[in-house]
Amino acid sequence: MARLAVPEMMQTLEAGINRPAPGRVRAFSGLGALLVERAILDAESLARIEEIRAGNPQRLSRMVVDMGLVSQDALCELYSEAMDLPVWSGNGEPFLDPAFPEGYLDYNRILPVRMEEGVWLVIDDPEDDGLIDMLARLYPDAQLAIATPQKLSHAFKELLVAGSGDEESRISLSLEDVGHLKDLALEAPIIRMVNDLIAAGVETGASDIHLEPGKNQVDLRYRVDGVLHAKPAPSIDDYPAVTSRIKILANLDIAERRLPQDGRIRMRASGREVDIRVSTLPTPNGEDVVLRLLDQKQQSLSLEATGMSPHTIGLYERNLARSNGLILVTGPTGSGKSTTLYSGLTQLIDGKKKIITVEDPVEYELPGISQIQVNEAAGLTFAAVLRSILRHDPDVIFIGEIRDRETAEIAVQASLTGHLVLSTIHTNSATGAIGRFLDMGVADYLLASSLIAVSAQRLIRCLCDACKEPMVPDAAITERFGIQASETIYRAVGCPKCARTGYHGRMAIAELLEMTPALRLQILRDPSSDALDVVARQEHFASMIEDGVLKVRAGVTTIEEVLRVAG
Repeated sequence: MARLAVPEMMQTLEAGINRPAPGRVRAFSGLGALLVERAILDAESLARIEEIRAGNPQRLSRMVVDMGLVSQDALCELYSEAMDLPVWSGNGEPFLDPAFPEGYLDYNRILPVRMEEGVWLVIDDPEDDGLIDMLARLYPDAQLAIATPQKLSHAFKELLVAGSGDEESRISLSLEDVGHLKDLALEAPIIRMVNDLIAAGVETGASDIHLEPGKNQVDLRYRVDGVLHAKPAPSIDDYPAVTSRIKILANLDIAERRLPQDGRIRMRASGREVDIRVSTLPTPNGEDVVLRLLDQKQQSLSLEATGMSPHTIGLYERNLARSNGLILVTGPTGSGKSTTLYSGLTQLIDGKKKIITVEDPVEYELPGISQIQVNEAAGLTFAAVLRSILRHDPDVIFIGEIRDRETAEIAVQASLTGHLVLSTIHTNSATGAIGRFLDMGVADYLLASSLIAVSAQRLIRCLCDACKEPMVPDAAITERFGIQASETIYRAVGCPKCARTGYHGRMAIAELLEMTPALRLQILRDPSSDALDVVARQEHFASMIEDGVLKVRAGVTTIEEVLRVAG
């Protein structure tokens, strides 16, 4: 075949022999010299690498990439400039043709692509001058181009699948590729890339990391203080290996790319133990991956640490002291519901109470309580666990989330039979949670008897103390929120300490509805949110917006932030 053995090629390169280049390809004097010339390596470092390579057939190009000295994309650009070869960006139409037998293309790693200016033959090894010479003789009218090995492999695989038109071929091809993906996922550059990606999230205080593949690029975004921020992402060529590395760490099936998967990683990042919840979703361009970071040491589990007002904390503590009843915390995903309830649980751990939690998943491991992980696939649902744990005579039951009628009914029954039950539910307001329970089919008289408190909450960003500036509230603010024109409130500015956002850290704003005889009677008469709100106001209920305005007056946040999350 046309390919030269690696030792022969490296001897040619290291000797600095410049062969006449076929066609439009400029002669190449050797990668080592080029790396030194571009100041990527110094001569001493190159000499040390060559010593390591002594007796090892591994290419210098592969070694410098594995050592993280240069990326595949940067190496491709170096070859392009040195040899006057275009870099294939992924445009054009890859094709199969009798002139290009499939086995021949696969063996020599050549991808034919129809471009506007003619046919390109894309290769990933421009140091294989035997291959270049052969292509120049056999296809003199084709333009040679280069791409990274990952991009070439991905495009060639898609070309074969499209040519087969067979779903079974698509599946088998993916399975055949699993071994290759495992190899890539265990290579030093990919391991380092994933570790750095997670460490950056921990260091910036991100709550989650989003990896979203597009047709030609990957978007990487970190959610910091509830807002997504774009960051430099892995290349589309490296993305399959990156997702495979994450799935291996999370003990997921890397061969399964057509169904959603969920897993968990426990690792040390930036000197801290971090729990990571991993979720993957199939998309037309690859798997969308979300990593939710749970830094347990950084999170202080106390009601005071949530930032809620002393009045709200007092109401929580008063209801947590009850021996039975149902306490609900509501809000959207990422509003701090679980953290609030965990903080309440820590106050109940005294060695005298039997406390059992049912969670999906267990987010914080607390000593002194029994925590159960739900496993829907195995039939271990919230309802199934609840039916069993009632036989263990718990004093306090924490249910991670009430999702269906059966779970809701068991929670209500447990609260009516001498248990304190804490749980979360997804609604927008405290009064809305009552209607949600009734919609699930829970009888109104049972809910009115069991419910003792329900709260809704959101997380707002706190102003950065280093750069916030005082401002005079305008007429619209004074009229709508009752802030006096003589009062000083603050606005966000931005500085290096807060990454130019003007905010640093988050706290909760909350509304807590404590059940009274008037509210219980209203549930039986008319449980609509509007009717309940009227009665709640008569019972001195304060809304989330009002709680947020108090924090604006205290100089903790801005009115714009309160309206963003609760307006």
